[in-house]
Amino acid sequence: MSRAALWRQEGNVKEREQRAEEVFLKAVEDGQLRARSKGVLPLWGAPDSFHFNPLLLRNTVRSLYFQKCCEKLLDWNAVVDEIYYEVKYLQPFALDKSPSTAFCLLLRLLTLRVTNHQMELTLKHTDSPYIRGIGFLYLRYAGPPEQIWSFIESSLQDEEELVIEAGHRGKRSTIGQFVRSLFSSRDFYGTSLPRLPIQTERDIQVKILQAEKIAERAFHHFENQQRMRVFQTLGAEIRALYGDEDNPVTWYRAMVDRVIFRDEASGQTLKYPKFVVTFPEYGNTETVSLGEIDALDGQWKDEKSSSVGRRDSPDVRGLHGGDEGELYEEVRRREKETVTAEKGWARRPSTTKRLLAQQLHRGHSIQDEATVRRKSAVPLLATSSQQELNVLASPKKRSADELAAIAEKKRKLMAKYG
Repeated sequence: MSRAALWRQEGNVKEREQRAEEVFLKAVEDGQLRARSKGVLPLWGAPDSFHFNPLLLRNTVRSLYFQKCCEKLLDWNAVVDEIYYEVKYLQPFALDKSPSTAFCLLLRLLTLRVTNHQMELTLKHTDSPYIRGIGFLYLRYAGPPEQIWSFIESSLQDEEELVIEAGHRGKRSTIGQFVRSLFSSRDFYGTSLPRLPIQTERDIQVKILQAEKIAERAFHHFENQQRMRVFQTLGAEIRALYGDEDNPVTWYRAMVDRVIFRDEASGQTLKYPKFVVTFPEYGNTETVSLGEIDALDGQWKDEKSSSVGRRDSPDVRGLHGGDEGELYEEVRRREKETVTAEKGWARRPSTTKRLLAQQLHRGHSIQDEATVRRKSAVPLLATSSQQELNVLASPKKRSADELAAIAEKKRKLMAKYG
């Protein structure tokens, strides 16, 4: 290819990149105007980067598909329809390392701005789990931190499945697992996620940890037939988790009033039954999940699991906790571990110079020890060794002819190179 052709090609690339930037900036400006409307969900962070990784943002903006989305998809309904037909997985990059369809549509949705009502519809959409998934990604990247929990709370145990990774064998996940992982991590498949305000992040971490323990506890309860029979006995005395705005979540003594096996809205059989319980201490009645109930302290201390024929393992016994105070301590412990790991990762590697210094230090230590032990049974050997070291350390003496040759060589080099 000639030089002129290369220049033309380079000019065409720059022209396409400039065109892509103009399309994106126009979409951002339109979104900022729309944000003045009533009911629009506030955007957290810069309105022209949306907390995207710079490389991911640049590649997505320059994607021809994203430019097409900006030109063709002009409102929330159009984007939702496009997600329904086109999105097959949620990771940021496709197999060829180009921006994925999901993230192109996510960025388009961020430039459009959504209202609170549209976000609620997105997260509860029944046509495609990917519509919901992109809604959760929207919240994770740019949702107002103080409103995040109210949007995600009801989905932490959702069992609907979706694909996260690209490819025929892409990783599958439930909505609940996806949400818990997304809002408890700072990385999503190689691209960084924004850090929330520390107290908000910690509160969400505690609630997600509570949800994880509830899910694990429900699984272990369901595997134990004897325990399930007791839980499903009306009038059985158990303990259940409860908390409200004024009181942290903790365990209270409760009594089983009713067992629910079907979803009251759809009529479908529930994976795990729910329980209507009364708390005698306060007299209130609540509906709780299987993971939010447990045996009273010491009630089944010697019980053997009917599924495995042995007592609960230490890991299972650890699931019986769940007070918010305990969970806060667990979150703080994990934070400390993360900081320690990051310090270790960022530690400067040992260079050759440092290794040589360490070896030299060890050499001095050995020499010092030899000095301390100079009154040895074999002083002649020590003296001989010391003499050899002195010979090796002293500079080599040169003859007059060698010195003259070196001086002549230096003169010629200076004359040639200055």
